[in-house]
Amino acid sequence: MNKMLELYKAVAERETGFWMDLPVSTGKSVSRDKWLSLMKEDPDHFQLATLTAEELTGYSLADSDVIERAVFVTWSDEMLQ
Repeated sequence: MNKMLELYKAVAERETGFWMDLPVSTGKSVSRDKWLSLMKEDPDHFQLATLTAEELTGYSLADSDVIERAVFVTWSDEMLQ
């Protein structure tokens, strides 16, 4: 079965690559396999945010406790066009 990822949107600054604010949930899900395929085609816009449970809680848990979110990035200079 294909894993589904929650889809978020974020705006990033082109020069630094940093997100200008926290990613916002779209309320939609996307296939992880499809997202990885899109990332290969356009890594600037289709990104994967990955956190471990340890990063969130400070406690070491199983290696499989990885939280992934699909993030569609719009670059700040694209918003001006």
